[in-house]
Amino acid sequence: MRYRALLAAVFISGIILGLVAGFWMASRRDIRYVTVKKRIPAPAVRKKPGPKVAVVMDDSGYNMNNIDEVFDIKRPITLSILPNLTYSTKIAQLGRLNGYEVILHLPLEPHREDIPEEVDTINSRMTKSEIAVRLKSAIESVPGVKGVSNHMGSKSTEEKELMSVILADLKKRRLYFLDSLTSEKSVVGEIAGLIGERHAQRDIFLDNSNNADDIRKQVLEMKALAFKKGRVIAICHDRKNTVKVLGEMMPGLASEGIEFVTLSELVR
Repeated sequence: MRYRALLAAVFISGIILGLVAGFWMASRRDIRYVTVKKRIPAPAVRKKPGPKVAVVMDDSGYNMNNIDEVFDIKRPITLSILPNLTYSTKIAQLGRLNGYEVILHLPLEPHREDIPEEVDTINSRMTKSEIAVRLKSAIESVPGVKGVSNHMGSKSTEEKELMSVILADLKKRRLYFLDSLTSEKSVVGEIAGLIGERHAQRDIFLDNSNNADDIRKQVLEMKALAFKKGRVIAICHDRKNTVKVLGEMMPGLASEGIEFVTLSELVR
């Protein structure tokens, strides 16, 4: 009886082991022939870069009335500071401390004789040495400048000899020149190209009118021009209404894709 029971146990164990082995082999076959599909990630969508706009604020230096409001905008605005005024040096220092680019707003001779000129305005009647002295004094009164733009200068920017002297001096100092384009006959681009001086020119004025609604319209024109050209240099002035409108509109324009940059980034 014991022998039969032992045989039966061995027989049943064999059956069980056979079944287990069969299942194991079947599972291995399933694994071997299952095709695993790889998940291919969707291609990354590259966001098209928005247009770049440099806003240059001319005529800083007369007072400190709007400087805190300018800093509150918290967007790049290049401060273009007139030389040798009461607040020229202080505004330049504050601008740099707050991360703003600073340039010299150099007074040059206009055609109109009914407009009072700034003190130390450079004109074509001066000798090369006189020009150099005035230019040096102006630059030193606005510490840390990256470049120079013309204040007025509709006459001066048309004169090749005068602009050759100024631009050659600026090149030695590694300072770029922004042509405010107060004259359609400006020779700045021509001279700068010949001597290899870095330069740029204004695309649009924002506040020829001091009316807030007019300034808003010009800012919208700037926006349209930016999306059309891809890069724009806009000039405005250190005035209460201008600063107010910029504070209202620049954040919204940035959210629409406009990248506000320092003037240096658009100079070639």
